[in-house]
Amino acid sequence: MPHRQFHARHDLSIQLPPIALFAFNRPAHTAQTLTALAACTGAAHHDLVVFVDGPRGPSDRAAIDSVSDLLKQPLPFRSIEVHAARSNQGLYRSITDGVSTVLRSHEEVIVVEDDLVVMQDFLGYMVDALNRYRAQPSVGCIHAYALPIPGLPEYYFLQGGDCWGWATWRDRWALLERDPTSLIRELVRRDALDDYMDTQGASSLRMLCDRAQGRNESWAILWHASLWLRDRLTMHPGQSFVRNIGIDGSGTHSGDTDRYAPSMRKDYHGLPALDVAADAAVARKVSAFLDGAHGPIGRPVAWIRRSLARRAARKIASAS
Repeated sequence: MPHRQFHARHDLSIQLPPIALFAFNRPAHTAQTLTALAACTGAAHHDLVVFVDGPRGPSDRAAIDSVSDLLKQPLPFRSIEVHAARSNQGLYRSITDGVSTVLRSHEEVIVVEDDLVVMQDFLGYMVDALNRYRAQPSVGCIHAYALPIPGLPEYYFLQGGDCWGWATWRDRWALLERDPTSLIRELVRRDALDDYMDTQGASSLRMLCDRAQGRNESWAILWHASLWLRDRLTMHPGQSFVRNIGIDGSGTHSGDTDRYAPSMRKDYHGLPALDVAADAAVARKVSAFLDGAHGPIGRPVAWIRRSLARRAARKIASAS
């Protein structure tokens, strides 16, 4: 069982949604994430709940100890609570159990992993969006990252979920289906494989199939598919409130690429009035970007990827 460590609570009358921070064995990344979160406007009104995964082996111990040391320094949050796992839980269990733990005692949560650097207005954006859509169950998730695609709207909605700096509510998190095979079966039963790929490309279906076959431990693909099948939407910004510093080969599911380097938002002046509906035109742009479906070579390659993903999903569904 994880053990918990509590830091002194500041005497603040305002309490905003807690921040769940997930860390493991990357102290240099974690330090940047903590520094950016601490610099956010309003940080002192948020409780910070940190989940530090345990070692896979002796080689992880020193790095994890360094992460723990970072959490002992003075930080300007309303309180700090550290859950340190004694053994390795893995990415899927660490995040799903951690988010569930926070939401047992809170109605909403803001989630950050240890490889995200947020801008100063990140927390303000999250709080505004959580407040705006709390009473609209069609909105399942708030997202802070934006793909580097030119011409995106200032804010927009897509069907499904997302994971690079996000927030949700207890009742929406309850929609998470943890069995990838069940999700695939339902997509096949609805004849919705192509519609599903039209939101986040063939890679989303391929990753879900790989999850069902034990080839990854992604929690995020389950979150996306669960919300997609329940017709829930995620709000996205057209310019990013976060940048991912972990796409450097250091993460569990990250390679080393600058393809996802975002256009960062320079300022934030609150949320405009928005139609709560999936934006089909943006979904096509996002899907094409993620599929690499550009140019004379990209389009046929994307078609092949979709065909292979479709075949894999039908095979899994028919075998179950």
